Amino acid sequence: MNFSQKLGLFILIVISTAYVYFSFFNKEGFHFDFNNKAPDSEIKELPPLVEEPRPAEDDERHEVKTIRIFVSDSNGKMRSVNRDCDTAIEKSCFTYAIKELIKGPSNWEKSKGFTSEIPAGTKILSVREGEASVLVDLSSAFEGGGGTESLYIRLEQLIKTAKANTKQPVYLYIEGKQANVIGGEGIMIKQPLNERSLDD
Repeated sequence: MNFSQKLGLFILIVISTAYVYFSFFNKEGFHFDFNNKAPDSEIKELPPLVEEPRPAEDDERHEVKTIRIFVSDSNGKMRSVNRDCDTAIEKSCFTYAIKELIKGPSNWEKSKGFTSEIPAGTKILSVREGEASVLVDLSSAFEGGGGTESLYIRLEQLIKTAKANTKQPVYLYIEGKQANVIGGEGIMIKQPLNERSLDD
């Protein structure tokens, strides 16, 4: 037996031995990983994309506007104080300003010496905002009590508050009638309300 035959016989024995081993002793049998892929157990799926929650279409967007009302400070001078008007709650920030004026200073403002000459019993009968003008109708309590000086101050509070919160001309009504003369003293009012409404 020459060398080549011996080499061939050796290779045949090695192949036969390997075949017997993998067939009978190795449970997995032959396994050749030609694609060099990771086992299925090692393949991890990417997590699904999580989108940020979007606001619902019917979420109510609103705006907070600053309105001004006028009161007197501890020295008797006219001063403006601010209020926040939430447009999601209030249909009209002008009407809200008149409501806040009639309500008067807050407790904190009172502690700082702010006062109002508008009588506590005053009620808003209506506020009508048209395309060309605004009508503010107040109860008769607005013109009662306090004397002439007090009446002038409350009218000035109303005039300044109205002018600070709308560019439209504002007319004052008392119990449904335009107030050209107001109070027992007969104070004349020039309308629409402006800085010269109380001039003689």
